[in-house]
Amino acid sequence: MSKSRRPLRRAIHGVLLLDKPKGISSHQALLSVRVLYNAEKAGHTGTLDPLATGLLPICFGHATKLTAHLLDATKRYVAEVRLGAATTTGDSEGEVIARSTPAELTLAQLEAAARACTGTLCQMPPMYSAIKRDGTRLYELAREGIEVEREPRQVEIHSLHVTAFDGATATLDVTCSKGTYIRTLAEDWARQFGQVAHLSGLRRLAVGHFGSSDGARMVSLAALEAASDFASLDRHLLPSRTVVADWPQVIVSAEQAARLDFGFTIPSDAPPGWVTMSLESGGFLGLGEQLPNGILQPRRWFGTEGI
Repeated sequence: MSKSRRPLRRAIHGVLLLDKPKGISSHQALLSVRVLYNAEKAGHTGTLDPLATGLLPICFGHATKLTAHLLDATKRYVAEVRLGAATTTGDSEGEVIARSTPAELTLAQLEAAARACTGTLCQMPPMYSAIKRDGTRLYELAREGIEVEREPRQVEIHSLHVTAFDGATATLDVTCSKGTYIRTLAEDWARQFGQVAHLSGLRRLAVGHFGSSDGARMVSLAALEAASDFASLDRHLLPSRTVVADWPQVIVSAEQAARLDFGFTIPSDAPPGWVTMSLESGGFLGLGEQLPNGILQPRRWFGTEGI
């Protein structure tokens, strides 16, 4: 009896703005999406905890070469913070280890604490995190009751606003740098006014320009699962070039593109730093670095087929 053959994976390229549901990890979400699309190559661009929901950009094909630029991007979250109880995990899934009384707090106190937590901060990564120590995830050690020393990390809180408070739960709107632990931020924020707290909900609204100024909408996993065919799924994909759509753009001629294709530099008057490169006809070519001496150096070349 002949064995059934697995269908060939599809070589698709683009970016999906997934609205990750609560209760699954980013890796599980990625696997589900990759199976639905039957994609040859896919990767996500920044972990969201199972507790969290919201924007998880997933890159396919050529776009996976650009994921590092989203990993480094600014993120925006809406966080629900339950005051009066600290937990082992810093979120609602842990056991309560300390209590306080938030009944007399005022919105003015919360807003003053938010201002104090804005700017450059040093955060101690929580034990319940995916950081590795000697090959083992910290959360795996934490589940065994083991606590190890961690190095503080510098993060940038671009803005932190209290948008609601009902006497027990506050809603925070946070825009921050990569590597920021919102659980830790919530605990540090509450400590400013003598309280303990834990994260009771978290939703990511933006990653770089995605979800903020680009106007593109997230799609739910349920909507993808309900799609009837690949054409319906593919309509949700954005061109890979949208990952770096907010970068300076350099337009090159066909002759210049031929030089870049061989790794040669070309003269350019673009501002120094990373840029995107496109043909006069509109085809995307890749990424380059504009050097201070007026020379454009190709750095990540995709060729005239574009992405």
